Amino acid sequence: MEQGKTDYQTEGQVELKKGVYTVMLITESGNAILLNEDIYQLYFIEDIYKFSMVGKLVFNDRYNFLENGPFTGEEKIALIYGVGESDKNMIFDIWKIGKITQSGPGIRETSENMIEINFVDPFFSALTLRKYSKSWSNKKYSQIITDILNNMVFVKSAGFPLNVEESSNSTDFIIPYWTPRTALNFLSRRAKGKRSGTSGYLIFNNTVNGITTNAVSMNYLLLDVDRTLDKKPYRLQSNIVSDENKILEWWISGTDRTSNPILRGGYWRGNNFNTKRFLQVGYRYSDASKKNVMLGRKTLYTRMDDLSSSSTMVGECSIEELTNIAFNDWTKRYNMQFILNIVVEGNEKRHAGQHIEIEWPGIQGSEKMNDALKGKYMIKSVTHSFWGGSTYPYRQRLVCIKNAYHDINSVVLHDSEVTNLYTEKKQANIIRRN
Repeated sequence: MEQGKTDYQTEGQVELKKGVYTVMLITESGNAILLNEDIYQLYFIEDIYKFSMVGKLVFNDRYNFLENGPFTGEEKIALIYGVGESDKNMIFDIWKIGKITQSGPGIRETSENMIEINFVDPFFSALTLRKYSKSWSNKKYSQIITDILNNMVFVKSAGFPLNVEESSNSTDFIIPYWTPRTALNFLSRRAKGKRSGTSGYLIFNNTVNGITTNAVSMNYLLLDVDRTLDKKPYRLQSNIVSDENKILEWWISGTDRTSNPILRGGYWRGNNFNTKRFLQVGYRYSDASKKNVMLGRKTLYTRMDDLSSSSTMVGECSIEELTNIAFNDWTKRYNMQFILNIVVEGNEKRHAGQHIEIEWPGIQGSEKMNDALKGKYMIKSVTHSFWGGSTYPYRQRLVCIKNAYHDINSVVLHDSEVTNLYTEKKQANIIRRN
């Protein structure tokens, strides 16, 4: 291979697209397109465990914004990016003007400034800056969540899509002068999805259809079979020059026993104020792993049930609510136990919550697959990174959940009960053990 050339360039079959993104700063004094050569750092992150998308921009102030300003925090950043036929158009709010340093003569004959900006998606302010008091009587959790997102976070009036999993349980609820974010955190621990049959709601924004706000359970995402699955497999080794799913870099964060006190099991306690009764729910590893959708046949741990491992005082007044909270706490910890990070060439089709399949070669070479690591993964977060002078001007870091081993030969590991499996042999995706 020619020195300094990638396989994409040497083969001569793919023309690298350099102009994959455009950044515009929208200010009181006018709009300005930032030249790619002036951008020193640009990224944003979408994450199913986070309410909002956040990012950072570091650029050389060719236009002297500080002189023509001022920066008041009301400015916006418009980002247009994409490698396919249709580009993504995103608008972000500036949340913080960070360090501003003088570049000095020498970079471009004149003295200019380097400006750091932290930005957020349009709903962050509404989630955190206002407080409300409101009550609901005998309403489904999903109805309350929808009401808050539409009428306090203003998702509907902003014209963005909203995807809410209908809940099967209802409640009487009062917001006691809380921010929407605090209220949604409270509700998400107790809501039980009708489709998934489990608690563990996640409220997040991703880049489907521009920005889509989601309020769905973890199992709702893990059950998703065809709607979000990338049909093309991801490969660590690929001879296909135009393979957009070729993994450029990877690393794994393995199991971490720090969370074992919760994962082993324990008691979640509350009290019924009407009957003056003390309540508790005992929840074990085997109880929770039966209900959690696994992306493989073997769970990450042995059968390690231990009710004396933890004790959590919640204060709820019903066994049902305590059970929902227990599974919520368990599943959000468990699904972070085995994490794969991969770096790929950027593509706007990818988003947090999507499923991918990886053809993972074994030690013996690409002819034999690694039965433990191959298979389905779910994208927890996507870091969209843009770098104008790079071979890959648009890269993505995908943080992927692998909550079970695909088909490992182990008699020690606990069998998974509900599995969403790799489609290598066209078998049924969702398998439930009798």
